[in-house]
Amino acid sequence: MNSGMTLQARVEDDLAERRRLGYGLRTTAGALRSFARYVDALELSGPIRIDVMSAWARQAKTHRDDPRTWARRLKRLRPFALWMQQFEPATEVPDSTVFGPIGWRPTPHIFTEQEVIDLLAAARRLEPDLRGATYEALFGLLAATGLRISEAVNLTQADVDLQAGLLTVREAKFGKSRYVPLHPSTRDALRDYRQRRDLHITPSEETPFFITTRGRLLGCVMSPRQVDRVFEQLRQHLGWVNRGSHAAIRVHDLRHHADNPIMPNQAAGDRPAALWRCLRSA
Repeated sequence: MNSGMTLQARVEDDLAERRRLGYGLRTTAGALRSFARYVDALELSGPIRIDVMSAWARQAKTHRDDPRTWARRLKRLRPFALWMQQFEPATEVPDSTVFGPIGWRPTPHIFTEQEVIDLLAAARRLEPDLRGATYEALFGLLAATGLRISEAVNLTQADVDLQAGLLTVREAKFGKSRYVPLHPSTRDALRDYRQRRDLHITPSEETPFFITTRGRLLGCVMSPRQVDRVFEQLRQHLGWVNRGSHAAIRVHDLRHHADNPIMPNQAAGDRPAALWRCLRSA
């Protein structure tokens, strides 16, 4: 680098600028700081070159011999390299040809309507009753809205406006917040769950909407790992055939159900209602 600033200082400036735009950058920040330490330790002068970036990318702690891992690490440097060109116009910017493509993306299992209905019916039978109601409502919300599991379990009482039919998802992907509208049938199902939940706790605005239900942890926030374990138990019980390319059907696959094409002879606007009507009568 030609200026008196270290690359680590430049990285912090870039991260601060992007965070002001609403990006979280947790993974990217770690990669950029690691790269900056690597470059500063080499005491290089002049603009950043692709061969230096490539050498850093090959030093991955895991999958060291995997070009796809190198390509993913190199890709994280690209926005920073573009940003650096305003200070060092000769800064080189890596593209996808250096290590080849990152690789194919695994195909998720796309749930059928009947599989979702069977899942929620099995969840409802979990004991104690509040636990069953919690997982039924949680899995139903994932299937109806496409929320990520981390987004759903982090919803608070204040984030779920059932009168307006609107969820506020905070600190979502890329650190941004967004609003998710609810179909009236989804809203009714969540209202039923909330009424049952409030027989056991006195909620505040910060109370998790979906709560743990056992012992001293009653009313606490659920963990994604906890949800994964319950989903795995139900999946094994139901004996589904995996139609995706992952090793097993994941709870994360439920969010793709919301993007699934509408079943024949079923209007788009009626799909959530039809699903929840089946769930409530199963």
